[in-house]
Amino acid sequence: MNDPADTYHETKSELNQEEEDNLIPKESPPEQEKSPLELLQSEFDDLNDKYLRLAADFENFRKRTARDTEQQIAQSIGQFAHDMLEVADSLDRAIQAEGGSHEGLVQIQKLLAQVMKRQGIDSFESVGEKFDPARHEAIAVISSTQEEGTICDQVCKGYCLQDKVIRPAKVIVSQGTAPVEQN
Repeated sequence: MNDPADTYHETKSELNQEEEDNLIPKESPPEQEKSPLELLQSEFDDLNDKYLRLAADFENFRKRTARDTEQQIAQSIGQFAHDMLEVADSLDRAIQAEGGSHEGLVQIQKLLAQVMKRQGIDSFESVGEKFDPARHEAIAVISSTQEEGTICDQVCKGYCLQDKVIRPAKVIVSQGTAPVEQN
């Protein structure tokens, strides 16, 4: 016969077993604890990765800062050049008006050209060259004996800062020989 006390203990025992089964997941085996060496290796790998990333970020920052500084210097020199070009043009006009006979103006013009050259600013001549829209600004087109697209005259000098054109030359371009009209 079944003793009610025995039935109670069996039922309680079965319930305890079910609760224990629910507490331990059946799919995954119990995780093994990492050894101190594995923990240190993991921490070292994390710190080394952070160090490498930080070193790369710093190198990128250094390069970007150097590039930005160079751009600011070039921009400042370019602004200086634009301001000085007005002075150079005025000197050129004054020398032409005097017919090139005023020695003081010629010396000042040479000095100004030397100062600008030290800063990387050079003028360029265009007469006789082919018209290049990147380097020249056509202000007139005339009939001439020269080939079409050839620069006949330069009204205003062009200037470069290093290899970059900061002001195109103002030029007169040939359209070739004019057709002869027959009467």
